[in-house]
Amino acid sequence: MKKSLLLLLLGLSTLSAMAQAPNAAQQSRPLQQAGMAPKGNAKLSGTVLDAATKQPVEFATIALIDLQTDQPVNGSMADDKGRFTIEKVAAGKYKLNVSFIGYQQLILREVAVTSDNAQLNLGTISLTSNAQNLGEVVVTGEKNLVEEKIDRTVYNAEKDATNAGGNAADVMQKVPGLAVDTDGNVMLRGSSNVRVLINNKPSTIMAGSIADALKQIPADMIKSVEVITSPSAKYDAEGSAGIINIITKKDSNLQGVNGSAALTAGTRSSNGNASLNIRQGKIGINASVSAHTFYNKGDITLTRTSNGGNDLFQFTGKTRPQGGFMNGQVGFDYDINTRNSLSGGVRFNGGMFRMENEQEINSTMFGETNPASFADVTNRFSRQGADINLDYLHTFKPGQELAILSLYSFTDINNKINQDYTFQRGMDPYEFVRNTNDGGNDELTFQVDYTHPFANKTTLEIGAKSIFRDVDSDARYSTLRSNGPDDSSLNIFFYEQDVYASYLTYGFTLRKKLNVKLGGRYEYTDINADLKTEEQTFGSNYDNFIPSVALSYTLKDVHTFKASFTQRIQRPSLNYLNPYRQVQARNTVVLGNPNLDAELTDLFEIGYSTYFKSTSLSASLYMRQTDNAIETLPYLEDDSVTVITFRNIAQNKTYGINLFGSVKPVNDWTISGSSNIYFVDLNSKQYGSNNGWMYNINLNSAYQLGKGYSAQFNGGFNSSRIQLQGSFASFSYHSIAFKKELFDKKGGISFGIDNPFRANMRMRTNFKTDAFDQNIVMNNYNRGFKITFNYSFGKMQQNPVRSKKSIRNDDAKQGEGGGIQ
Repeated sequence: MKKSLLLLLLGLSTLSAMAQAPNAAQQSRPLQQAGMAPKGNAKLSGTVLDAATKQPVEFATIALIDLQTDQPVNGSMADDKGRFTIEKVAAGKYKLNVSFIGYQQLILREVAVTSDNAQLNLGTISLTSNAQNLGEVVVTGEKNLVEEKIDRTVYNAEKDATNAGGNAADVMQKVPGLAVDTDGNVMLRGSSNVRVLINNKPSTIMAGSIADALKQIPADMIKSVEVITSPSAKYDAEGSAGIINIITKKDSNLQGVNGSAALTAGTRSSNGNASLNIRQGKIGINASVSAHTFYNKGDITLTRTSNGGNDLFQFTGKTRPQGGFMNGQVGFDYDINTRNSLSGGVRFNGGMFRMENEQEINSTMFGETNPASFADVTNRFSRQGADINLDYLHTFKPGQELAILSLYSFTDINNKINQDYTFQRGMDPYEFVRNTNDGGNDELTFQVDYTHPFANKTTLEIGAKSIFRDVDSDARYSTLRSNGPDDSSLNIFFYEQDVYASYLTYGFTLRKKLNVKLGGRYEYTDINADLKTEEQTFGSNYDNFIPSVALSYTLKDVHTFKASFTQRIQRPSLNYLNPYRQVQARNTVVLGNPNLDAELTDLFEIGYSTYFKSTSLSASLYMRQTDNAIETLPYLEDDSVTVITFRNIAQNKTYGINLFGSVKPVNDWTISGSSNIYFVDLNSKQYGSNNGWMYNINLNSAYQLGKGYSAQFNGGFNSSRIQLQGSFASFSYHSIAFKKELFDKKGGISFGIDNPFRANMRMRTNFKTDAFDQNIVMNNYNRGFKITFNYSFGKMQQNPVRSKKSIRNDDAKQGEGGGIQ
């Protein structure tokens, strides 16, 4: 803690000195040369109209730009009549930038203010709708479903009607480059080593299992999903495949009051959510609440052979998962004055998951068949947590900012697995197995960021960050027998991880077309762990320097070429570390490994994107090499129990290509699709090698039927996934939705069908080792129907947007972890 506070204070003092230095230098030179225009008494006015309809363009943005520095010095917003006024303008030469969503940007290149008291009326300024320019691939007043930006891909979830009534896992299935299996595990370009953020912030909801967390977030609350495959040095160095940022619906930059509500009823899940945004003057408040319940069924068969095929173990069972989750948040932002702002909030989450499994167990040992036995297995999982943040932002001038950020997160988890064994259905159990784990996660983060723009369109960013993590786990295991000795054990585990980081990035442009961003990040990690019941301690520390280089070149305004290189590290989270023996069934145990080391990944990427007429295309080639890779390692214990654990045992090389395309055959019909094709080569000195091709594809189609009716289709297929010792099942999905807008587009009702052309999906997974072969066949009953009603209320006026800063903790290996908490 002392070390981190020292680093933080050092960073603050350094940044304060840097922030003050430019101001001191500016005092010795003219204000205009320093990028700040002097204030005057002149006034500019005008009216912004639609070029075709001659109607006012409400809330158009008008920016006044100094011709010498090419920096904005003043601005305004048009009112509901299209009128605007810019006051306190000094004499000089300017250009005026007029823009609004759905219209082509207009630049008046020479606006001369001849005197300090001039009253200049620019008259009518006409904006042309983008609907007349198909080369821009923009629908008037709407965003594309998928947008390719210089450093990320953005999926606008709110534009997809098939998301209504679903959860975040359903949304992720439709994002280019992502794949989500039937358990909700997210993969980016074939890797589950991703970090998921909510509104640029980490959340305790993601601290355990991402798969479980995504089921707790209603799709109706998601505005967009950003996929960042080559993060700059400003981001935490973890997440070797990249970062996924979920943006929720909220508009704290609008004046007035608005809100929304939605309710969904379905055969597999139901949910409801509501949000409220209030902003008056300098203060804004936003709040939301949601609840989600799910209920389903399935069946599973596990077959394991060993000892040359002479020993056989098999169980079959029916599963009934069900549960419910609840989320809520309250946030505020306060503009203290034009240069200082404060924001903060509280996000809470909680819920319960329950799964019942009826099993029949048969086995053959040394050629002799044992009597069948039966098991009733119940898994109960509950969690509650909260994130509390407070952030301060100081703006020296446009683009020059100092942010001081803080975040405290905590979560409490309770997991119980009860197993009752009988020789016949209806008989009293002869054995009771009880497996419980009470755990907690506390995380405290401080961060300081400073951004400094220069007159020649270069930008310097520098910052420091400290993260303190404390994780504890109290696990108990007991077996009670009617005709034998009882067993019990206790596992108390404490894990402490402190991360200290600093970064610097420098971005500049060469010949107005080549954008370059260079960066470096230093991270020091200090780990201490204590397995108290075994009197074992674990400790390590290491440091990493993470370089990053990103290039972007635009040709003829429609062809963009990109290239990037970065290194990433991947620290294992509690899912992988906790040595708690989670007995999932008599034959299956998941066991964490506290001796795991961090992975180190080199990531290369080149990309190309273009658009023409009503079509946009993009492609990316990438190569990812991970040394010391963490892989799932199953082994046989006592000739009957499969233990699944994790070790740093492989080198993972992945070569792939991402493709995305969108086209509008007619004005009301949009078709888009993406694919990820990649080759994985896994090598381990101890456990051999495995390699092969894998792929996933996704297709979306939307059609506007007129009179407020619309229809959408979404479908995808994911090939089986290669592991070092086996493969995971392939899977597919498809959905259809119909929507009718109501109440002058303020509301709507939609009907959705998930997987209408099949009642269930059969999935096969296998492990193959020198000691045994294990095959799992699951039937997932995923056909479902849902109906959703949504309504929005209130009218708000746009307020000039102020930049917001927030903490991003992108630094713990997530994804598949066997459900260990």
